Amino acid sequence: MNGIKNFKNMYSILTICLILVGAVLLIAPGIALDVVCIIFGIYMIIYGAVKIMGYFAKDAYQLAFQFDLALGIVIAIVGIVFVCRTARVVQLLSTCIGIVMLVDATFKIQTSIDSKRFGISRWWLMLIVIVAAIGILLILMPGETTRLMVRLIGLNLCMDGILNLVIVIDTVKTDKALRQ
Repeated sequence: MNGIKNFKNMYSILTICLILVGAVLLIAPGIALDVVCIIFGIYMIIYGAVKIMGYFAKDAYQLAFQFDLALGIVIAIVGIVFVCRTARVVQLLSTCIGIVMLVDATFKIQTSIDSKRFGISRWWLMLIVIVAAIGILLILMPGETTRLMVRLIGLNLCMDGILNLVIVIDTVKTDKALRQ
């Protein structure tokens, strides 16, 4: 039980960091894109590793972490590419982030539908499709101004972070929580 609780706390902290990074990008869109790319790449490597570990954690519903092995591997690899090929990635930044966020949003939609079947009352919060909509915008607008792109990335990170918090709070239950 401590393992899942510790993992839930670690996942929550990383998610809060994601929201903070998104807020910084919303507030200060003039940050150099290569710096954003490296910071985001490092974050993705850590986040991917946590998602991989989460897959092996045991929670009661097995919903929140059901796709985390594959998604964690993909996120970590993309993070490594962001760090190692920064100049190249900056050219494709909005498209890359948009695709990752769109994939993540589609997995969240499936988790939301599965949560409804389990009777989780706030399942609909996970169905916020705005994360997917912003991901699509990032894919379709790669040539737009840098400031707009950075702000959209920041908004997307904030929304995705909030959605991740809702998912981990509502779907990851420890044995103690289930006994009550």
